[in-house]
Amino acid sequence: MTLPSEFLPVFVHNALGDAAELLPAVRAGTISWRKMMEFCQHLRLAGIGSLFLEGTSEGLLLRLFQSGRAFGHYLTHAVDAPIRTSQCAPFFDAVAADDVEGATLVARHARRAWVQGEEYAEDFYFVELLMQHFFLGAEPHQCEGLLARYEQALKGAEDARWGICKALLESDGKAFGESLSLFLSERADHFQRQVRKDRLAPELAVTVAHFCVEGLALVRLAERKGLPTEEDYLHVPSIAREPLPSTARADSWLQLDP
Repeated sequence: MTLPSEFLPVFVHNALGDAAELLPAVRAGTISWRKMMEFCQHLRLAGIGSLFLEGTSEGLLLRLFQSGRAFGHYLTHAVDAPIRTSQCAPFFDAVAADDVEGATLVARHARRAWVQGEEYAEDFYFVELLMQHFFLGAEPHQCEGLLARYEQALKGAEDARWGICKALLESDGKAFGESLSLFLSERADHFQRQVRKDRLAPELAVTVAHFCVEGLALVRLAERKGLPTEEDYLHVPSIAREPLPSTARADSWLQLDP
């Protein structure tokens, strides 16, 4: 299924409208985990759409920043939230926006244990390891232990994300580039299959299927380690790697201007 670009402004407008409808509950801390995830996805979609429509990164980075900060607010105010660390996509929004403070806030309040039956162990260890290594000041031996448990959880299966984590821990730029390229290629193949089978919502097929927030976040982390990176990666264009705009204030998510 291929949609003409004329639909993209409508998708962006609708995404911001849907997010605005959920905003009062986000502010009050009464929103459910599922609805909070939807709120952040709306902002993510609007940001990616803005990048494609305008050809600049400001709108993308602002919406990703807002998603991360709103999620941090949720984690610090929601009572008995069913937090699943592997499902904390807004953590990657904050990292991709180069919002260290926002990413640290999310990392501090994420659940520190795998929830068996609710998430895959390997998905948990992927996110937990990045949180610990880059934002929570974990000691090298602690991160090595997480990487070992991650490998055990895979039970011999291949996972490009494990290679990415290993390369980041070891500051191996070549291995990082190879593993990231594999991750992005596999992700692109997955979305292409979903689109061919008509299993992906139209607004996602023209946004998240062609831009990888996690990929941008991982490139940001590699840059923090001083690793050499390519100018462009599949679904991670260089234009998205601009600095966070000055419009990204800590409370900017409280009012979602179109």
